[in-house]
Amino acid sequence: MRKKILICAGGTGGHIYPALAVVECLKEKYPSSEIFFIGSERGPGAELMSGYNINYRTVKSCGLVLDVNILKKISNTIKFIYFLTYGFFQSLRIVLNFKPDIILGMGGYICAPVLLAGVFTAKKMALHEQNYIPGRLNSFFSKFARYIFISFTNTDKYLRVKKDRIVFTGNPLRKIIREYKETGLEFEKWGLEKGRFTIVAFGGSLGAENINNAVINLYHYFKDDDKIQILLIPGRRFFKKIVERKKNITNYRDKLIFKVFEYINEMNEIYKISDLVISRAGANTISEIIEYNIPAILVPYPYAVADHQHYNADYLAVRGKAIMIKDNDLDGKKLYRILKMLAGDNWKGYKEIKDKEIEGVGNDSAGIIASELVEG
Repeated sequence: MRKKILICAGGTGGHIYPALAVVECLKEKYPSSEIFFIGSERGPGAELMSGYNINYRTVKSCGLVLDVNILKKISNTIKFIYFLTYGFFQSLRIVLNFKPDIILGMGGYICAPVLLAGVFTAKKMALHEQNYIPGRLNSFFSKFARYIFISFTNTDKYLRVKKDRIVFTGNPLRKIIREYKETGLEFEKWGLEKGRFTIVAFGGSLGAENINNAVINLYHYFKDDDKIQILLIPGRRFFKKIVERKKNITNYRDKLIFKVFEYINEMNEIYKISDLVISRAGANTISEIIEYNIPAILVPYPYAVADHQHYNADYLAVRGKAIMIKDNDLDGKKLYRILKMLAGDNWKGYKEIKDKEIEGVGNDSAGIIASELVEG
C-alpha cells in the first residue's frame, strides 16, 4: 500500500530515536511508502536519517521559555512567535508540495510549525507521546489528531480526547536495540568479567553530576569486593574530572572492577550485560530498561519540563520495577545502602524487582504505529 507520510521530530535523541524506529519499520514493512522527514537545524537528525533514502528538511523553530524576568519573557515570546511564523510558512510549502496522506509528530518544538501547517491544510495527523505526562505541544494538538500514540498505559487520563483516538503502543525502539537481546554477552570488550554483578550508571550524553559523584563514591565501599563491577558513563562534560578522581582513589590491590567511558554509542551491548542500571528517567531510557528487563535506580532530572522524568520514574517505581531517588537526595552513602538492601538475603530484593512484570514488554511499538499510519 503506497502512502505519503510526513514525520517531524525534535532535535534531541529522545524524539529522534523513536522516530528513527518508525522510519525503519516503514521502510521494512511498507517499502512502497514515501517518507518525508522534517527535523530541527540542530541535533543528530540529518546524520541519523542519511542512510534511509528519505527526503529530509529542516525548518525554523524554537521552544517557548517563560522566564521569571519580565523582559526576558517578552523577548522569548517575540522570538518564539517569529520562529513559529517563519517555520509555519516553510512547513506549509513542504506540505503543499509533498501532499502527505498523514503527518506524524514525534515530539519536540520542531513539530509546532509542521503540525500547524497540517491543521491549516486539514491533513490527517497523528502524535506520539514518549513521556508519562503529555507535553504542552501534544496536549494542544491532540484535539486535531486522529491518533495519539502513548508510551505509558495511564497517559490517556491526561488527554482530553475520545478514548478511541488513543492507542497504547509503548515507545518505539530501534531495531538494533530490540534485536540485540538475542546475541551473546560481551564483557571483555568493556574490560569487565563475566560472572560479576554488573552495575551500569549514566546520565545521558552530557552526563549527570550527582549520579557521577554518587557512583564514584561507591568505590570506597566496594573496593575489596570481587563479585561486583561498575561501569560509569559520566558524559563528556565530566569525563576528565571523574577519571582524575578515580586515579586518586584506586590501588593495585583493589578487587573491584570500575570502568569509566566518556560516552558509549553501543548501548545495546551495555544493556545486554547490565544487571542493574543507575540513570536519569528519560522516556527512551525507561523503554530500553523495560525491553531488557533491567532493574533500575532512577534519578529523575529535576529541571525537566513539567517534571516529566519524575512521572516516568514513578510509573516503574509504583509497579515495583525500579527504585526512585530525588536528585538532591542522592549521594554515595544512600546509594550504597540501597545496593546492600537489594543484595541482602541472597539478593532477594533485587530478584523481586527483576521478576516483576510490566505492560508493554515485547510490544512492536514501531509496527503498531506504522500499520496505523499506512492502513488506518
